[in-house]
Amino acid sequence: MKHLFTLAFALCLMSAYAQDDIMNELESEQKPKKEYVSYTFKTTRVISAHSVEVVKKGALDFRISHRFGDIASSGNDHIHSMFGFDQAADILFAFEYGVTDDLTLGIGRAKGAGPLRELWNANIKYRVLKQTRDFKNPFTITLFANASISSMRNSGDPTSLNYFPKGGGYANFANRMAYTVQGLFGIKATKWLSVQFTPTFVWHNNVAYNDNNYLFLMGFSARAKFTQRAGFIFEYFLPLTKPGVGGREYFPMVRGMKNAMYYPALNVGFEFETGGHIFHINVTNTRGMLEQDFLAYNTANWAQGEFRLGFTISRTFQLGKKGKGEKYWKKGSVEDAKNNKQ
Repeated sequence: MKHLFTLAFALCLMSAYAQDDIMNELESEQKPKKEYVSYTFKTTRVISAHSVEVVKKGALDFRISHRFGDIASSGNDHIHSMFGFDQAADILFAFEYGVTDDLTLGIGRAKGAGPLRELWNANIKYRVLKQTRDFKNPFTITLFANASISSMRNSGDPTSLNYFPKGGGYANFANRMAYTVQGLFGIKATKWLSVQFTPTFVWHNNVAYNDNNYLFLMGFSARAKFTQRAGFIFEYFLPLTKPGVGGREYFPMVRGMKNAMYYPALNVGFEFETGGHIFHINVTNTRGMLEQDFLAYNTANWAQGEFRLGFTISRTFQLGKKGKGEKYWKKGSVEDAKNNKQ
């Protein structure tokens, strides 16, 4: 009898464990693991402005960007300047490091093309939400902020924005600085089309007498991929401000306004990847490459031939150890077809 009770108890335990296994399997089937989209954009920038992408943990992204002179403006000697190739409108060197898979820190230096030049900058970027393939999370949302400081010499002209008098104390230092804060909302609509909306706030500590310290803008970016390695890219930023402030008007190019004090940033380009490097070749009416520069101070008009060629070369180096099974870069940053269903 004792043995019968022992056998019955053992059978009950086995049945209970089997039921637990069945329930666990059912729960795992009812709650499928979230699958996130990959490569909404190929790099951390679309053209000049930042994208929703961040640098993977333990990786370092290094990029060099260049903007040449105007290709066809009436005041440009096209032959002798080689259609702007002999002129450097702006040059940017930037380093970005992935602290975590969602947090990126960056530093850089730009020549500058606005009233303030020699721009040193630092930025922080944090991804707060990732888009899922089933669109239950329809957006990838990333927050971005940067600060820049100009190392220009004092102009000696009190009416100039780079007037930094000796003995100016904190005001002297503060007048060299500017800031940008952005919310990046990106969606990978299909496996070949990505779009992004970028509400933007720019602040300059020192501005001209007829301008505001602050500027709101709405940016629109897009990427149309036609191979795993190549695609077309687009950027446009519209200032949301009272017309006339700082010379800014709505759609001055569409309205045929010539010689306006400000024109919105309009960039189109082509990106491709080879040998682990990502190249951007673009045509743009912006001379600067930092947000505080090209978003706030841009006087170039497409309609008057005031556009130029630009390029960016970026390379990511994996410094830290990747997690088991991770495939962040494959022969550089080629988008893995297995993980790129959308």
